[in-house]
Order: sequence, then structure tokens, then C-alpha cells
Amino acid sequence: MSFLRFLISSFFLIGLASAESPTTLDWDSLNRTVGGRLKIGVPFAQPCFSLLNGGRANVATNTTNVQRSSPDMPITTTGDQCLLDFTNPSNPAAFSPPAQCQQGSVPNFYVDVKNPNDVLAGYAFSKKMKVPLLSKIPDTTTLAEALGRGRWHYGQISLNLLSSQRLLFTTKPTTAITIGAGQQFRTVYDFAAANNVTVIGGSDPSVAFSGGWVMGGGHGALSPALGLGVDRVLEFKIVTPDGHLRVANKCQNEDLFFALRGGGGGTFGVVLESTHIASSPDTGENTVKLIHALAKTAVQFAADGWGGYVTPTNGSGIWANPSSTAMTQRNPQSLSLKPSPLWWECHSICSGNFYGLPIGIPQVIASRLISSEKFKDETLIQGIADAFVEADFSQILAVPPFAFKDFDREGTPLTLFGEKRFGIAIVLTWDFNSTLAQRVDQYQKLTELWSVVREQTPGGGAYVSEADVFEPHFIESFWGQTNYAKLLAIKNKYDPDHLLDCWHCGKVGPTEARHRLKELRPVFGYAINKIWNHDLGWKAVNVMDTHKIYFTTIKPVRFKEIKDDDEEEVGPVVIWVGVHLGSRLASTTAHDTSLVLLTLLKDFGITDVHVHFRESNYARGVGAPLYAPRQ
Repeated sequence: MSFLRFLISSFFLIGLASAESPTTLDWDSLNRTVGGRLKIGVPFAQPCFSLLNGGRANVATNTTNVQRSSPDMPITTTGDQCLLDFTNPSNPAAFSPPAQCQQGSVPNFYVDVKNPNDVLAGYAFSKKMKVPLLSKIPDTTTLAEALGRGRWHYGQISLNLLSSQRLLFTTKPTTAITIGAGQQFRTVYDFAAANNVTVIGGSDPSVAFSGGWVMGGGHGALSPALGLGVDRVLEFKIVTPDGHLRVANKCQNEDLFFALRGGGGGTFGVVLESTHIASSPDTGENTVKLIHALAKTAVQFAADGWGGYVTPTNGSGIWANPSSTAMTQRNPQSLSLKPSPLWWECHSICSGNFYGLPIGIPQVIASRLISSEKFKDETLIQGIADAFVEADFSQILAVPPFAFKDFDREGTPLTLFGEKRFGIAIVLTWDFNSTLAQRVDQYQKLTELWSVVREQTPGGGAYVSEADVFEPHFIESFWGQTNYAKLLAIKNKYDPDHLLDCWHCGKVGPTEARHRLKELRPVFGYAINKIWNHDLGWKAVNVMDTHKIYFTTIKPVRFKEIKDDDEEEVGPVVIWVGVHLGSRLASTTAHDTSLVLLTLLKDFGITDVHVHFRESNYARGVGAPLYAPRQ
């Protein structure tokens, strides 16, 4: 068995979201541990902007430090973005003041990983400092990416062809290609073509092979006949959050191998590389199939006037028909076919469509898997048609492994995918200057547009990597209850502290306090309540006016938090300053204002109260708001 090894020479990163506890010394210590490769996350479009996070570009680092280091000044960042006009990236309306570049989903810090020890250092730091941790390989927008701050970044690659090696866990000699995490389809296909093999991948050349594509299922144009990515992957090398470098295949760490074959990317550890079956484009088996196919069609070909020369041993054939009457009667419109004997030649033509597409398009996506018997459901067909008309982009995906006979129902949690004939997807987008309300409307519209399709396909399922963020009944849609329970057990085994939590990909929900449901509670019986309405509250309002902060509410409250075990925990008293959704309040301004408020509280003898700035539309709690919004 020949073994094609496709490696990276370096570079992963772990996205570290901002947190309150680490100090500058803590971050410096991590930087030394990873050899000086702790980097600052920068939005791609940042160089185009003169205003960053509400301030000038040269104060971006200070702004980050303010958000991270002040325990008395938490700030939510709902609606952050750093977008250009994807229809015209040079349009100054997108980046000229007052437009500003917000951090968005880009991590404040990331680790540029060169070896497994760097991953382990990231895990240890996350666990010790309670810093949320995310992993992401270069890829198209996915469900897991939609709700996390984290990106992967990779450096240069090296290609090596090794021969005469065996994978001991296969039942027969198998040609395979090992792909370092971060290598994208375009480079993998080039390597495969140069070595005269075919690997099954996706269509967009910028998607990474060993990341969320294969761990979410992995479909491509050849999947109906040759299987999904999860059908062809033989092995993963992964660093799991419990602190171990592991090899997962059918003979070792089998449960982890099961989870990685469809349980969702970035959930069970940091994958360093994966090994996949590589098919030869010219085999004796292909010749046998060709002879059988010709035997079934030869009489009809002759009756229609086709003649020519077919040479199976060379993989070539020439056909000619002086009279195309038979074909034109069936389809009077013009038709042009260009057969390609090699997958890479065909893909090169198709993938050219992706290079001209705009980049930086904000979007939401929904998908559905359709069974053969549903094609006669007129209500479903009309529902699909209506959704396609309303969508900004739609696609029919003839990619489920319908004709693939070796689909491993027991080896992957994606059992629904192997039973379907087609997938369909729709996409909605918005503009750089869309308001937060308009963006929220697009999410709601997406779910509503897809409602008829869901209702008419009970048990149909959705493709986890291209699904509605708010997919109803996501467990049944992605994996099913049995597989979900199995995935959750595997998650708890290899990531007992849930360092790599994510949305709808293998657990009940995020454990970080920032994701938990919070409810307001009054502050009866506290000293601040006795003086707030008479004097202190009005002085706090004057502070807001002085700093030109337009607020929706300002009042002392306590937050009741619903924890993962359903226990309730009521926090300390805070001065809750609510600002408008999508507010452009600079974190530096919020920080300075919080210090003034804390000083004001101290003057009144109040020292055990915190200040929270949060985006909110608070209208009524018990009775009317204490103060009307200042406009």
C-alpha cells in the first residue's frame, strides 16, 4: 500500500476570548510558554478603518486591555462587526467615520501553534484562568463559527510522498493521503493530481480538508458514488482537552473516531491531521464496470447511429454520430458536454466559479435533507420554490451517498445523511450598514421561510455544518437522540471540563456565565435602595449625560442566574446601565464612566456594588422604569 503524506510544517492557533481574571503577567507567561507565539486577533478589514472599537486605531490594544482587566466593567458586544461593502470593498461609506471596526467574533488573543505542546499550553491556560477557548480551521462560515470568537491560522506547508507503508487497521491494502490540518482543497487536489490519485472533497477550494468539513460529514460532487468525507477518513491525530495526544481510528480510541466522523468540528479536541482513502483513477475494476455498462447500452447506441472506438485499457473512447436526430428530438435545445476522465480536471472548471465571488458577505444559512419519496409532495415542492424565490442564494445539493453501498451506519452519528437523496440550502444576507434589528429579522425570516420544508419532511434532518443557527429540534435534525447521547458521553470523557464548548454540537449548552440565562431581581433591603430614588440615582443620570451616553435604563439590580444544573444563583448588587442594541459606545468611554460611578457610590458610602454596561431594551420591570431614556 502506498501512503501519501501531506503535512503542515507548522501553525495552528487557539482563539482565546476575553475574560476578566487573567492579568498582563498571566498573558506574558503564556506567551513565554508557547515560544512568543501569543498573537493579537485583528479583524481582516481593520486596516481600512480609522476608528476601532469606538476609538482611534492606535488605542485598540488599550481598549482590549480595558475590556479584559476591569472586573467592575463587563461590556456585552452583541452586534459587533468590522465589515466592508462586499459589493464594492472600496466604498468609503463602510469604513469612514463614524463607521468603526469592532472586534466581532475575532478572538482578542490566539496561539500560533507549532506542536502539540502549544495546544496543551492553551488548554492549561484556559482551565486555570477560566478563559473561553475555541478552535477554527480556515473554512467557510459554519454553524459552530456563528456563535464563537475563534479562528485558526496556518503557515507554510510541506509535501512529502512516502511509499511502502501500511495502515494496520485496514482490511486490505489502501492508498491513503494524510492531510495536515489547515490545508485547503485547492492544495490537496493539486497534490493528489500530481500523484495520480483522487480524493473526495468539497467544491469551494478555500475550505480546509481536516477541519469542520470532514467532522461535520463532508460532502462533495463524488459523494453519491464514493461516499462522504466521514466514509473515507481512516484516522485522526488529535490533542484532546484532557491533555493527551491521541490517534483515533477503528482500532484505537474508537469512540473518539465515531465522534469525529460527524459530531461537529472543534468539539472534541484540536485535530492535527487526518488520513483519507485516495482512489486510483485507472484500475482494472473501472474497466470491468465499463464493459458491463457498454453491454447494457450498446444496442441503443447502435440504433441511434453512434459509432466509434473504445479502448478500455487506455481509458479512452471516441464516439461519432453523423445524424443527431435522436438527440435533438429528445431535447431540441442546444447541449454541450465536455467529459473529463479525471476528477481534478472537472473540479478545476467548476471551482473557477468560486474565485470571482465577493468576500466578507454576512449571511445565515439553512439546509434540509430530502428523501426520494418526498419528490411527489406538491406542498413540499411549493414550499421549496417559495423559499428559493425569497432567498438571496439557494442550492440543490445532489451529494448524499445514495448510491454508495459501504455507508457505515454504525461508525458515524450522521445516519440520516446516508438515507437521503438530495440536500437543499438557502442563504440570506445583509449589508454592512444594516441595523441590528434588520440583521435579527434575517435570522427570523430564515427560520420562517424554512418552516414549510421542515413540516413536510419529518425526520428529514439537516446538514450540521450548513444549518440554521436556531434549527428547531436540532438533536433530531442533526444526529438523533441515541447518537446525541453517545456524543455527549464522549464529550464528557475527553473534555470533562468542557474547555471546547460550542453551540448545538455535542452537549446541552455552554457553561460560561456569559451564555447563561439571567433574570433581574430587585434590591430591597440594601442601603443603595434607600438613597437611589432620592439623590444618588439622579447624580448617576448626570454622569451619563456628562459622558454623552444615551442609555435605555440605569438602576441598581441583582441578576439571578440559571446554572447548568438548574440551580439558581443570585449575584451581587450592580448598577445596570443599559444602552441601545447595536450601540457604538466605546469600551474606553464605558470604562471611564464606570470609574466615575464607582467613585460616586463610594462618596455615598456604597462600596460593595459593581457597574455593568449591557445592550438592552429594558421597558418595564415592576412598575415604570426609574428613568426615561435620554435622547
